[in-house]
Amino acid sequence: MFMLVAVLNHDEHVRKVLEGFTAIDVSGATVIDSRGMGQMLAADIPIVASIGRLLGGAPVQESSKTIFSVIRTEETLERAKKIILGAVGDLSQKGVGVMFVVPVTEAYGLETSEVQVLPKP
Repeated sequence: MFMLVAVLNHDEHVRKVLEGFTAIDVSGATVIDSRGMGQMLAADIPIVASIGRLLGGAPVQESSKTIFSVIRTEETLERAKKIILGAVGDLSQKGVGVMFVVPVTEAYGLETSEVQVLPKP
């Protein structure tokens, strides 16, 4: 199992991702409002945002959304990553977002009431 985490800076991307997830074997995801370090500093110290813009940085987003989903198989994980990349385009561009995957060795409270424990690598 895997945890797929995507921090997206545009609400329309989040909606596309969630709609795409319903078409594949992703049975659930959690979406939370989040703020990055740049967002926090810009809010607390507005001069930081102004200097960043002057130096050619991307404008600081007011907020972002973080999507968490525990995914059972590598096949489904690959499909989910493609959905995210299809929705957002190029994650290497500033201000789009980030995505990462973490292996999950134990999970509780998923579809079945049984504990899902994987053997340690």
